[in-house]
Amino acid sequence: GAEVQTDYVPLLNSLAMYGWQLTCVLPTPIVKTNREGNLSTKQIVFLQRPSLPQKVKKKESKVNNL
Repeated sequence: GAEVQTDYVPLLNSLAMYGWQLTCVLPTPIVKTNREGNLSTKQIVFLQRPSLPQKVKKKESKVNNL
């Protein structure tokens, strides 16, 4: 009879514009009760973003004029 509520949408939306994606959520053993008797837990959220291709700098060869 318990209802679980999570709201990652604002976090994910704010980070998605920078390429971050949610990969994993780990619950922790930390449980708190508020005045209304609702339980809350802390969770560890893992995010990642794909690596961007690195620009290759062309080294200009120096030609010595003799």
